[in-house]
Formats: sequence, C-alpha cells, structure tokens
Amino acid sequence: MSPKPLAALRRRLRAAAPGGKEFLHVIATRHGIGVFDEQWFAYRQLMMEHLTVASLDAQEDRDFVWVVAVDRDMPPQARKRLDALAESRPYLRVAETELKRDFVPDLAAWAAAEAKARRKGWVLTTRLDDDDAIHRGLVARLHREAAAYLAEGHGEPAILSPVLGCNWVPAQATGHRAYHHSPSIGLSLLEPAADPRTVYRNNHRTLAQALAPWGYNVRHLDGETMWWLYAHTGLSHMQSEGSDRMDKVTGHRRAFELDAARLAPFGVTAAGARAIRETPEPEVNESLFELNRRGLDLEDEIHALREAARAGDEAARERIAELHAERRRIHEGLVH
Repeated sequence: MSPKPLAALRRRLRAAAPGGKEFLHVIATRHGIGVFDEQWFAYRQLMMEHLTVASLDAQEDRDFVWVVAVDRDMPPQARKRLDALAESRPYLRVAETELKRDFVPDLAAWAAAEAKARRKGWVLTTRLDDDDAIHRGLVARLHREAAAYLAEGHGEPAILSPVLGCNWVPAQATGHRAYHHSPSIGLSLLEPAADPRTVYRNNHRTLAQALAPWGYNVRHLDGETMWWLYAHTGLSHMQSEGSDRMDKVTGHRRAFELDAARLAPFGVTAAGARAIRETPEPEVNESLFELNRRGLDLEDEIHALREAARAGDEAARERIAELHAERRRIHEGLVH
C-alpha cells in the first residue's frame, strides 16, 4: 500500500476509535485465507454480511478496530465485495497475508505498532469468525471488564471469556443455549502493548489452560446473557465427512427457533436471517477438513523455503511459486 492511502487509513481508524481508554481493542477475523473459490466466498460473505457485520454494526460501543485478514491472492469478486463493506465502515481494516500461519505474527505486529501510534499501554484482542455474531453489548462489556481490571492495578495479562452463547444452524434458524469455558467467539486477551501475542496465540480450547500457569488472570463473563451465536454449516473445515455436528444442534432436546426477537440482540435482522435460510448452501466437492490439512502441508513447504528465497536463491523462489500454484489449484473448486 502506498504512503498516502496508508496515512488516510490510519486517520480513518483513529477517527473511528477515539482516545479515552488506555487499551486498543482489536477484533480479529480470518476470512478465507487459502481459499480461491468465488462460489464459496459468495455464500460465506452472505453469512458474514448478515451475521458478523450486522452484529458489529449494532455494537453499543464502537471503540474498536475490526481487522479482517485475507489472502493476498483473494479472488477478485470476493475482494471487491469486502472492500465495498470497508468503505462505509471506518472500524473495518482489511489486512492481506500470504499464508494462514502468517496471520498471528502479522496481527501481533500490526497491533503493537498501532497501539504505539495511539499511545496505548495495553492491547485487547478478540476472536470472531466470519460466520458468527456477537451480542450488541459484548464490546461494551469487554471494555468495562478490561477497564476495571486495569483500574485494580494488575500488571499481568488477562483472559476474558464470555461463556454463555448459542449453537445454531443458520440455514434452519434452530439452535440451543451453550456454555464454553473458552469459546471461539468473543474470547479476548488483554496484554501489555509492548509485546501483544494476541488471543490467537493458542487454540481457543486450550488458551486458558496454557496461559494460567504463567500468571495470566482468567475472568469469565457470566450471567444469563447469550453473548455469541456460533454457526454450524457444511462449509466449515471442522464439518468433516460423516460429521453429525449440525444434526446434534438441530436435534438437541432443548433446541428452539431463533426468531426475530431472539436474533435482534445480535443485530441480525429478520430479512438477513431469511436471506440465509432461502439461499441454498453450496455442496462441497471434497472433504474441506482434508483439503485444509493438505493446504497446511503446502504452507509448511513454502515456509521452509522462505529464508533461501529472501537470500536470492532462484530455485527456492521458483519452487515457492509452484507450491502457491498448487495451493490455489486444490482450493479453487471447493463447492458446487
């Protein structure tokens, strides 16, 4: 990005998140890194717009930056649609990355630099998937918890975990209340800005277990509020062949319909929910779980060759180009 557009972007972000708090809040989302199928993106972005974006637009506290990380070679139509969303949302920053494994270090470096530029002493990072939604009051609650924690004089990092939410299948608008001690949605990490490793530093399931021995404070956001909507779809790489995850949600003995009243606290409109229900979910051509594993193997090879390529090894550069082409080939025709 050239200096002028970058400077303009920074001005927009600062205007969207004015000072007043001693921490920078970054909500971070991975959006199809390593996916090159326009049809996959068309459905995924439908969900993102009506769920994820809708829930962030509805937040009572907008003092955050939403970093959406995308593949540097993201399909053009999908990138155009995402850029259009960003144009009208100063809080949204599209960040390009080369590989999935680059997401965490790239995010950490950006957060540290941005916190320094804004003269913030702490960074709060929050997980959010691109097909999920958060309660309109979650950002405000996270900010109150973080501010209270820092006001108490703590110096060690803190994990903030909104434990209650809802598992649901958007295509059927059916779900059930769910508890998770370390959810994949809304889970947050408050760290000193000098070296933020971000909430993505560990798998969300093991974040608290891994960091608690190192003195990290762990705080649950409890109560009766469902803080998140976790979407179960056939497009998730976790939905491996033969998985019954979606059936378990819709067939739960305490399942209920997510009608307009239940969706409103998440900013999800009746029209948005209807658009998802009425749009057929694409069928996968091959197990996304297995394709994801193969893609990660290719990333490992690319990563191993990087140092030689940077040193001028032409053979390494050519091999990296071949691996990127293979990575694109296997992830172009994901759905039909």
